[in-house]
This record gives sequence, structure tokens and C-alpha cells, in this order.
Amino acid sequence: MADRFEPPKCPSVQSTRETEFRVLESSFGEGYSQRSGAGLNAEGLTFNAVWSSLSISQADQIEAFFRGLRGFHAFEWKAPRDKAARLYRCKSWTRGFLGSGRDTITAKIERVYDL
Repeated sequence: MADRFEPPKCPSVQSTRETEFRVLESSFGEGYSQRSGAGLNAEGLTFNAVWSSLSISQADQIEAFFRGLRGFHAFEWKAPRDKAARLYRCKSWTRGFLGSGRDTITAKIERVYDL
């Protein structure tokens, strides 16, 4: 059972969701090509989640969660506007120091399809 990611607050409105399909493609002569979806789960989904104006302890909590999973363990998360929790991983994030005891975390969270 994967850990459940429950951040101390929702990501801000600056967050974005990117969708990219994985496609297998073979090119032939004279401009012809053949394409196919790369497997059953060919839709790649990435969230660039931004948590702005976090307290230092809230930022530490998010960062500790990501660090504990080390970029390859999946976690459950109900992303903004999703109806159900799905599996994701986070390999990279940045932490900005705003001053006055406030920080920002921007994380690249990728959908995974684990067995």
C-alpha cells in the first residue's frame, strides 16, 4: 500500500497540469510513418504543483515526505480537480525562501502506473 500524500494546504492557483502521450513511431521513406500508443497507459500526466506562502514547518513537512520516498516510491494523492486519488511520484522540487518565516515549494509530480 502506497503512502498517502496529504499536504498541509492545497496547491496554489499557479499550479499547472501537463498531459503528454507516449507514442511509438517508425518513419519510413518518402515521409510515411506509423504510430502507436506506447502500452495501455500511454497518457503521461505531470503536475507542476506550487505551494506558496507556507510556514517553515509546513514546507519541512512536504519536503520530508518527498525526500522519504526518494523519487521512486509511489504515493497516493488526490490532485486538484480529480475525483479520486491516483499514484504519483516526485523526483524533483525546489524550495524558495520568501523571508518572514514563509517558504514556497514547487514540485514536479508525475503520474505512475504501478502493479
